[in-house]
Amino acid sequence: MSQPNASPHDRLSGIGTPAQHVMGLVAVAITLVVVGAINSAVPGLEAIILLYVVPITVAATRWGSAAAITAALASALGHDLLFVEPVGQLTIARANEALGLVLLLITALIVSQLAEMARRGQERAREAEIARRSDAAKTGLLRTVSHDLRTPLASIKASVSGLRQPGAEYSEEDRAELLAAIEEEADRLARLVSDLLDASRLEAGAMVPDRRPHDLAELIETVLRRLEPRLGNRPLTVEIPETLPAVAYDYTQVDRIITNLLENAAVHTPPGSPLEIRVRPAGDEIRVEVTDHGPGVAPGDRERLFRPFERGRTGGRGTGLGLAIARGFVEAHGGRIWIEAVPRGGARFVFTLPQRTSGAGASS
Repeated sequence: MSQPNASPHDRLSGIGTPAQHVMGLVAVAITLVVVGAINSAVPGLEAIILLYVVPITVAATRWGSAAAITAALASALGHDLLFVEPVGQLTIARANEALGLVLLLITALIVSQLAEMARRGQERAREAEIARRSDAAKTGLLRTVSHDLRTPLASIKASVSGLRQPGAEYSEEDRAELLAAIEEEADRLARLVSDLLDASRLEAGAMVPDRRPHDLAELIETVLRRLEPRLGNRPLTVEIPETLPAVAYDYTQVDRIITNLLENAAVHTPPGSPLEIRVRPAGDEIRVEVTDHGPGVAPGDRERLFRPFERGRTGGRGTGLGLAIARGFVEAHGGRIWIEAVPRGGARFVFTLPQRTSGAGASS
């Protein structure tokens, strides 16, 4: 049985939620059935009352001390009504049976308090572990960001300083090369800042897709034109059926998904190696595939690469945020993203978009 959720007020006040008390009563009801079966087979077995420790302990450890007390009271009353002479009345004919029920209630209180202490200890340990991981993540973030910020800034400064040096004479070719380097590093810096902002918004749950009907083929063509300088002379295969069903999505976010997947392929595969983009319907989803023919991704790394600041093993430079952002945007649309192996070598990055248009705005 899963643990019902409790509000902060209920947890602090210790009264529990109605669902928690009901679960405690259900556990007692099951125990009463078991006690009844045993009592029918072995009448008068006094030790049978110890069975009620089980639902009380379960209630205390899973649903809190309040549910445990409810379970204890229900156990005592239920056992008295069903199995203690005179049956059906809240009276007890024998003193030893009355003492057993009193001890049962005392046991419930002790168990519930011990369970509450253990749970609080676990919560403190969990909070300490979360804080430790958060500190480690912040340290990793600072190292990554400081390195990735310094590198383009240093390159830009060196190029600008060279151009501004008094008396320096540059040919038009050298000047164009320095300006191109400045532009490339500025673009890299802009991508880093954009990735950090998107990662922050995704973490805060602030990236809500603005779904509108768009032509997915047109979007992919736009992305490929923009990335042409980065993709270079790679052989590129694009397969999109003309009868592709309409789908509503956030144009900017899906643009970023495809851009990040293609840039990831460009960084981690040999120059000139082919890339393939395929789009096709798959049930009630649209399936988009970006396939490369590089070194591939080991099965143990496929999930890891979608975590923030995780990088591949090829040594290609990058922030380690591209795939994490892609996953965040895909999941915000209600889709899925994963990595598959390619039979002849390489990796296939696949994501899906639901074919629903409910709630979508008018076409832009």
